Amino acid sequence: MSIIYEPQGKAAEYSPLAVNLFTGCPHRCSYCYGPAALHRTPEVFHGTVEPRKDILKKLEREAIKMAGDPREILLCFVCDPYPPDGKLRDITRQALTILGENNLKVTVLTKGGMRAAKDFDLLKKHKFSFGTSIVWYDTVKASAWEPKAALIESRIEAIKKARLNGIKTWVSLEPIIEPTEALAVLDDLYFWVDHWKIGKINHDKILESKVNWGRFLKVLTGRLDYIKADYYIKDSLKIFDLEKA
Repeated sequence: MSIIYEPQGKAAEYSPLAVNLFTGCPHRCSYCYGPAALHRTPEVFHGTVEPRKDILKKLEREAIKMAGDPREILLCFVCDPYPPDGKLRDITRQALTILGENNLKVTVLTKGGMRAAKDFDLLKKHKFSFGTSIVWYDTVKASAWEPKAALIESRIEAIKKARLNGIKTWVSLEPIIEPTEALAVLDDLYFWVDHWKIGKINHDKILESKVNWGRFLKVLTGRLDYIKADYYIKDSLKIFDLEKA
């Protein structure tokens, strides 16, 4: 299997290419799809986070072959490029260097907050973009749902610092569980975010049934259009008929 691969299904809506540097993610988000996607137990997926075998060697070999490819590569879908372990973050920096030296287009997606800031020099140098996942504005709720991820305050600070450094920023507002929380994130960060990618919670019928998604989508797009935001609504949310909300 290629290290730089083409995501399938819903993931393909986010990026045409992706790289997963590590074997798991330590953040233990309650809604995480990683264990199911990789056919691992949550205990193994969240508890065993290591570099994939020969990851940098294989990445460099593929990057050289793909040099100059204009398609965007996302780091990462089923792991986080900025876990608490500093040795793992060193691998992320080396990966960014390899991709940049081969004139490849990269975007970062992390819940690592300010842990990512040490690489902003590389992101700026190679014109990479920086994204973070935020679906909660309430820090108590965030800690309950994403117990080991960086604090919301740290993620917000990272987005602002990246923007101040001239780096293109984006926020993954997914999976939305409580619409009021998502709207609060939007209201607070719209000035600092260049692009929004937005999707609802899936695979949880009880949580999904608690929200009138058509009504929410109408309110959401109204606000996005009012502030002239650049955004993408994922298909699973887009399908709701606004006229029947």
